[in-house]
Amino acid sequence: MVALTNLLQLALIGFASAAPVTTTATTTTSTSFSGTGQLRTQWSSGDYADLGCLTDSGEWTANDDICGQFTAVRPSQNQFTLTSRDGPCQYYGARFTCGPGNAQYTFGTWPFANSIPGVECLRWGLYGIMASWEKNPPDPSDAPEEIHLADYTEQGKYVWATWRPLTSTS
Repeated sequence: MVALTNLLQLALIGFASAAPVTTTATTTTSTSFSGTGQLRTQWSSGDYADLGCLTDSGEWTANDDICGQFTAVRPSQNQFTLTSRDGPCQYYGARFTCGPGNAQYTFGTWPFANSIPGVECLRWGLYGIMASWEKNPPDPSDAPEEIHLADYTEQGKYVWATWRPLTSTS
């Protein structure tokens, strides 16, 4: 009974915030979720294919010409904030959004065995796998579509949000 109570307490902590979750190994790199970059959507299984990116408003697209540009500030090893050109990023309910008036959320990284091996993935609390109610994934010619934390009733592929650093061309 004590073990079950402890497990429930740990689960509730994860639901409340993106508090760091202790792991035995991490794969933090100096460029992961730090500086300026894109949020890429990678398939959560199979070959972990790159299935597109998120726009500045936080929608999913497979058209690389409209990928968003995000600034990640990483104050600790497993936590960071995200802001796009549209504004701060957050989850509204389960939907990922970025824009003016949004709260500045603190996200975390997910380097666990059920994510992409060797790649840090965006998480919020204990959640990270995302999906859409639309095509899932979209085609490059489709308009961007909403993306949210998966509830596993969606059709199509589930994705992790990963980081692709952008380099300045000066």
